[in-house]
Amino acid sequence: MQANLTFPLYQRAERMGILDDGNALIVAPTATGKSHIGREVLRRAIARGEPGTHAYLVPFRALAAEIYDTLLDLFQGTGARLRIVTGDHRDPVAPEAADLVVATYESFAGLLARSGFRPGIVVADEVHLLADDDRGPVVEGLFARLLASGRTRGLCALSAVVENGEELASWLGVPFLQGTAADRPVPLSLEHRWADDVDEELLKVLEPCAEGEQAIVFCQSRPASEKTARQVADLVAECLSRTDRDHLKRIANEVVHEDPTAESLAEVLPRGVAYHHAGLPKPVRRQVEDAYRERHLRILTATPTLAAGVNLPAGIAVVRDVFRFDRVRGFGRQVLLPGGEVLNMLGRAARPYQVARGRGIALIEKEAGKNYPVDRLIKAIERGTGEPVKSRLPESFDAIMRFVLATIVERGEATRKDVVGAFERTFAFHLEPGPIEFDRPFEEDMMEDLPAYKKAIEPGRKMRLRSQRLSPDGVHVVVRSAKKGKANDYEITIGLRGLTCTCEASRFRPQEVCKHRAFAIHELLFGQGIEPEVRDRTIYNCAQIFGRSLDLGTRLAQALRLLDSWGLIERVPGGWRATPVGEVAAATGFDLLLVHQATKRIAAAAIANYRAVARWAVEDFLAEDRERERWFRAMEQWLGEVDEKKIRFPTKYRGDFERGLEDLSRVCVLYEKAASALGKLEVATAAREAAGAVRYGVAPEVVPLLALGLPQLGRARARYLYERGIRGLADLARADPVAVADPRRVPAALIRQWVDRAREIQEARTLPTADQEEAAAEFDELVARFRLDAAALS
Repeated sequence: MQANLTFPLYQRAERMGILDDGNALIVAPTATGKSHIGREVLRRAIARGEPGTHAYLVPFRALAAEIYDTLLDLFQGTGARLRIVTGDHRDPVAPEAADLVVATYESFAGLLARSGFRPGIVVADEVHLLADDDRGPVVEGLFARLLASGRTRGLCALSAVVENGEELASWLGVPFLQGTAADRPVPLSLEHRWADDVDEELLKVLEPCAEGEQAIVFCQSRPASEKTARQVADLVAECLSRTDRDHLKRIANEVVHEDPTAESLAEVLPRGVAYHHAGLPKPVRRQVEDAYRERHLRILTATPTLAAGVNLPAGIAVVRDVFRFDRVRGFGRQVLLPGGEVLNMLGRAARPYQVARGRGIALIEKEAGKNYPVDRLIKAIERGTGEPVKSRLPESFDAIMRFVLATIVERGEATRKDVVGAFERTFAFHLEPGPIEFDRPFEEDMMEDLPAYKKAIEPGRKMRLRSQRLSPDGVHVVVRSAKKGKANDYEITIGLRGLTCTCEASRFRPQEVCKHRAFAIHELLFGQGIEPEVRDRTIYNCAQIFGRSLDLGTRLAQALRLLDSWGLIERVPGGWRATPVGEVAAATGFDLLLVHQATKRIAAAAIANYRAVARWAVEDFLAEDRERERWFRAMEQWLGEVDEKKIRFPTKYRGDFERGLEDLSRVCVLYEKAASALGKLEVATAAREAAGAVRYGVAPEVVPLLALGLPQLGRARARYLYERGIRGLADLARADPVAVADPRRVPAALIRQWVDRAREIQEARTLPTADQEEAAAEFDELVARFRLDAAALS
């Protein structure tokens, strides 16, 4: 930590008392030492014995893993207990017993719902995430509840790209520390370039790489990162040393062995170029990162997630695409990158102790100049400070529902006044304070913004609902419209993708709400004979689609009504309290419509096996029909332990398949927790088995072996061990490597490594204790020390 003292920003934080107090908003350019300050705040708090579980919050799992490893080194030998919480199968069972957790924002919000969790000092990195459409509401809601409850002992918020820092600090109630480019140990120049041909301009920008410079190029999608890697490969191929070429050829061979589908990566690697994205398996990504750090690679093309996930020593950082492609439950969309995110990517250049200087360059097609948000982006790059952070919470009804639910869970019981009081601590209310009224009729508030409804009921026109059915993400209806004896049927969907209609007007003016959609909304919300479930889903999606057009009081009232209707809260004298299922919902990162669907499914289930539960997960999670069918087929083969080379994967990239399995496994865990809350223990057992089976692609009996995370132990070899009588950790620790080995399938030397590791884990296990809290803490310690899946010890 001594290197921190060389940072001017660190010294100013010391003088302001931030390092001991732990309260501040620090806004400063990348590479000025913000993260060092955050780590020192936590180090001093733990050294002083400050009570509570301290936290370091980050937006992405990859970044959480990197910060966790850094903090392990920092606290080595101190006896401090560190845990990582990212919503996966390695999360601690007793996080309240830890001294420090590294967590994603979503996972930490779940921790706050636990009755025994007491937060200490919270360091929150990348707080400009508040402005993100998808994740911003989660971050804002988390901060607001912390402020309203006063539960945290200190809040140290960090960002490189907030323009309205003083306003944000005022909301958080903390001192504001502003850094500048002068605080950088390494100079960084920022610029944007208009381009008729982005690919040609990119080659010009990367010319210094032929002379030894290293560059990272950020592309909007995985296919784009691969294509760009191929396009720039010839730029540096002839400039590599023999040592570099030999090293990269060896890695190329290992990459193909690890992932046979990564042939295009193996082709460009020996030429000094690689691509990096979440579609690659983790071992392949690590090999690419290591080769870049060791300077064998000159150019790395990547997707935007690398900007916040991995620290690599680029001299040049290029944003080739200022748009990105997002996917939510199977649906995709293209969005303009926020100024803060672009500046974060450009700031990957000029890392301290890695390069002497840096250049950040954003390339923008001239055609995009007609788009006003691009102009705002350019101004953010010129200022180097990003854009003003605005609240996104009021625009997401699901986020408002989650905020209300979390408020009730954290308080135990809450009145409407409590909910309003908590909302008044949000950044949204700080920016636009005013009375929150609940007395306006919902129908009046909803329909005033849909003038097309008047056309639907004009004289001479007859409309009626012909059919209605539920879909995984909402409601699908057919409206018959008749006028002057002519009738037509129109299909309307109200769901995650928004509001769609098959009529001609909607094709030409998709942003306008046509009369058929307006009629369908009115009838589903306020008509007679509508099933409660259809009405509830329509309320949920309409409130989500129309966002700020509804009064805030209307949205809070409907959030309470829906939470009650879906069984997540229940009435008590004067207010509400969370049900057991509501407590589960508050601790998950999934949207509440998915949680509701999962709860309904579990409530209706008599008994199930792990294969059935895995199929439920696909059906409930994926909102797009074709995507579901592809996953159904692949899942049957995956769970049947079919050789991976024979499985027709539902995604182009192996890494995407792995990420999809992680999501579906988490859905199975949701089923397990919901079933436990509902007292359906047999279903909970099937769901727990399904979570492991989906994660590893084996029957449940083999999961404990794969959960050990042993090197080169895959599905086929785990099945081989199982057939030899090795069922789990204890059996493996007792095994004779020579007796178990088969030279054609598993060599004795490899089994010996596995046995030695199993014995090491067994020796580290302590004697059973009657103290449940102590046993849970010891269990977490073992999982954290050996990086195990908890299923390995069950």
